Amino acid sequence: MSKTSASTMINAPIQKVFEYTASPENGPMFIPNLNQNTNISVTPTQVGQKWNWRFNMVGVDLMGEAEVTNVEAPHLWELKLSGASHGTWKFMFEEADGGTKVSLDVEYEMPQGVIGKLSANAVEKINQKNTDDILQHLKTILEE
Repeated sequence: MSKTSASTMINAPIQKVFEYTASPENGPMFIPNLNQNTNISVTPTQVGQKWNWRFNMVGVDLMGEAEVTNVEAPHLWELKLSGASHGTWKFMFEEADGGTKVSLDVEYEMPQGVIGKLSANAVEKINQKNTDDILQHLKTILEE
């Protein structure tokens, strides 16, 4: 398994940041190259919630299912991915300096179609940039 992580400060209340981030409907708004989340099983977010995702990485269309494995509102939201890509995403939220510190840890296995196009080092750099971009997009959206 490969890993990426990032964190940022968002000038917004923790509850607002948590609710926006933990809503699968919002994922395509802040996750680069996430084309869609569909068939969302239940709302609001809770353990066992599932949906289908479609993501494009370097021209390879990837599809699979996500399942929420842990929720400790408003401090933690964790999910497991299966399908074309396997892994876990863990968002952590803490109140700090009048806003919210958001951290994201991602563990993943890359599908062969992507690995065949790029070196492992290139894939790791792309994934780290995507992790950084996710938090920057959240910051931009939630601070408006």
